Amino acid sequence: MNIESKLQYLRKARKLRAILPFHRRQVGGIDVLKEQYSEVQVFVKALFKQLKAQKFDIQVTHWGEIYLIEPVSVIHIRLSINYKVNADDIEQIKLALKSKDYIAAEGLGLAREQLCVSFCAYRPGTKWRYYPLDLTSQKYDELVAHVIAAIKVNVAQLSTTVRHELSKDIHQVRLDDLMALICYGAAKLGSESQLAHLSNNKELRFPICCKLVGHQLIFFGYYCKQHEFFLSPSSMKIFRMLLPEVGESEAEFV
Repeated sequence: MNIESKLQYLRKARKLRAILPFHRRQVGGIDVLKEQYSEVQVFVKALFKQLKAQKFDIQVTHWGEIYLIEPVSVIHIRLSINYKVNADDIEQIKLALKSKDYIAAEGLGLAREQLCVSFCAYRPGTKWRYYPLDLTSQKYDELVAHVIAAIKVNVAQLSTTVRHELSKDIHQVRLDDLMALICYGAAKLGSESQLAHLSNNKELRFPICCKLVGHQLIFFGYYCKQHEFFLSPSSMKIFRMLLPEVGESEAEFV
């Protein structure tokens, strides 16, 4: 496993993260301020090195999702680094609500956020575990060891008879990815754009599959309904964010 190639793939996926607020599912990964990204990568590199030394496999998707594969039980772990509301503030709100019926918005005190590294087993119903990430420390050995130990403890509690594997090709662009891209393009290009028309078309909101043949986008719905669109240059530019070879080949999304 080449750690530098994993880090490079994460950097490459950064530009696609802007699309994710329009995605139907929550997609993990690294979401930090631009000026903090290089410092966060120092931590990620230290973490990946220790994971490699302990025989973990690491997979990164086209969205920049990070999956760690525990070597004994082959259980997949989702890893994220982003900002979370300070847990102490949440506890203060809970305590205050025990003696009050409500709290005024200006008194919530939820302005503080902290950068956290978090993980969750790729299983239904499992909880995320959060650990504050202090970028001023410059030394991450203790946090790395703590996170890996916590991962092992959580995995040890899970049954090895039921495994939730990733798809065979984690880099494959799927239908829900394409729909998120269309919604993003509609917001970026405006209400008069072709992608806004596609996004607002009720008949196209839940297609069963989609084909892209050259510049032609074909939606297939239930009862064999079919809708065809010839993509405009501005639409093609948006599509190339996720599909660099669009217009040159045929692709199907399910």
